[in-house]
Amino acid sequence: MTTANGLNHYNISYSPPTSAMPTLPSISRRKHYRTIPGEPSEPTSTLVLTSPRGYYVDIRINKSPQPSSDPRTFDGKLQWAFAGTKTSIVKDGRTISTWHHPIDSLADDPKPDVGEMTELENGDVLEKGEIIDENTGAVTHYEELWQELRTHFWSQDSWRKCVVLKTVEEDKECMGMAIRCGSFSQGILRRKEGVTVEQWDFVCGEHAGSYERLVRLGEGEMPCEGLLMGGLAEMEEGEKMCVGGVEWVVVEVARW
Repeated sequence: MTTANGLNHYNISYSPPTSAMPTLPSISRRKHYRTIPGEPSEPTSTLVLTSPRGYYVDIRINKSPQPSSDPRTFDGKLQWAFAGTKTSIVKDGRTISTWHHPIDSLADDPKPDVGEMTELENGDVLEKGEIIDENTGAVTHYEELWQELRTHFWSQDSWRKCVVLKTVEEDKECMGMAIRCGSFSQGILRRKEGVTVEQWDFVCGEHAGSYERLVRLGEGEMPCEGLLMGGLAEMEEGEKMCVGGVEWVVVEVARW
């Protein structure tokens, strides 16, 4: 996935992924981004949740200007959030992934992103691709390094679940997606009134732990908390519910 700078836009339909999918969900935290030949850096806290069928939500929050070893230290400003479907193919021995993101905090009709993915010896994934510089119009090469959180190592059976919701309406007036992968839950809702994003995770305390909301930006109501602790976590594919006047439908449930 590239940054938002320089995207050319055109209309794109919103449809489920159709290519071969992984058997487990993916939880990816970005470690750095760079444009070639620049130096790598990570100005954001970026987390991507991807379901076994390829639905995903990507949320990128600017980091706090104060140095911190905690990747979840934010300054409260959204850099970019988007959601849609991911597909991957193997071509000439290379894995090429495409991200369609009709739900986008920065664009009405964004162009899909394409990147070549390489798994490194330590398990990280290096993504390479091209973007168009919005100032010069020149093609620029980029790299993103991703750390994959290993979902199959989770000890709690209750965390071995992935649930995907999307809004029933599929027009530019109201589009949203929310995903629960293990102990993580996040989502984006774009309406004419504005964009809302939320992110939750299980945070360990001194003696116990609890689910906590790490990110909340915007005025809309989101189903993210319910995917972790409420009745939404027990819903099955095809079931519908209403949250804050917006109707959502379960489009995928996976357990492992």
